[in-house]
Amino acid sequence: MGWLLYVLVFAAGLAIGYFLPFYRNNDSRVRELEDHLKTLQAKYEHYQETVTAHFSHSAQLVNNLTNAYREVHEHLQKGAHELCADNKRHTASNPATAFLSLESPKDAYPQPVSAEDDKFLATIEPPRDYATKSPHDKGTLDEEYGFK
Repeated sequence: MGWLLYVLVFAAGLAIGYFLPFYRNNDSRVRELEDHLKTLQAKYEHYQETVTAHFSHSAQLVNNLTNAYREVHEHLQKGAHELCADNKRHTASNPATAFLSLESPKDAYPQPVSAEDDKFLATIEPPRDYATKSPHDKGTLDEEYGFK
């Protein structure tokens, strides 16, 4: 009876020894995945901060460029009006009239064509059916083509 107890303890130890590494391996795998997830989250947050800083700086630079362009334009316009505005020149050749005002209405600039424009729609034709057919046959683009 004593040897049976030894065999049971040995079997229990063997079973515990066999399953213990799997249990610990799962814990370490979970920890590795959690650490990897935290690393990826930190990289993602850093990337978002970098993108935000980049576009904020880009917007600031574009605004500075726009303001500098506006100042140059106003300087040239003012200089043209002061230096070239004489009554002896024709209006078409006078450089003072070559500058558009920055506050001019949008009608002064070319506008894109809208789909509601009649001139635009007049140039559009429906698709043509080039299949050979007799005058009373329906073309392949007809809604009832092929239905009998």
